[in-house]
Amino acid sequence: MRTLPTFSNGHNHFLIPATPATPAQPEAACSVNVFFEVEGYGRAQATGRGSTASEAATNLHATITATKQALEAPPVVSQEARLGALLTCGLKKAVTKQDWGLVERLTKAAALVLAEAVSPGEREGMLAVKSLTHPEQYYEVDGTACSCKDYEHRHAQGEKTFFCKHALAVLLYRRLETKGE
Repeated sequence: MRTLPTFSNGHNHFLIPATPATPAQPEAACSVNVFFEVEGYGRAQATGRGSTASEAATNLHATITATKQALEAPPVVSQEARLGALLTCGLKKAVTKQDWGLVERLTKAAALVLAEAVSPGEREGMLAVKSLTHPEQYYEVDGTACSCKDYEHRHAQGEKTFFCKHALAVLLYRRLETKGE
């Protein structure tokens, strides 16, 4: 039975392996170590190593930059920017279909959302949309069904997939609400 050499510091005995567990890595010729501030986190430490002072400094700069970027908070996107992105997506689809009525209704729906004309309705799940041309008038939107004349007329004619501007405003509003949480 083979025994490994031991080392004692007077209190503890340590085994000394016959061969290193991992091959020794050559130490870098140059090393730069600094402390720096990371907003929201405080003080951090970074080291840059290289075969030359210039290479070590370049690596240090890259380490600091990468650390700060990794810890940055994601940019806050405004409601208006998110609405603009949703509107652009919808408009592209409507233009592809050459549905110019939908283009107009989507634009008006976005205006209703921007004017804060969408609000909770009297029943759960129902939303009320205030008319921009007649401020005393509200339309009830439940799902995609609306109490406006345009919706009622189109559905009476059999257009079951028709969305009026009020229903589109509610869809945009709900999409903004769910993405904002």
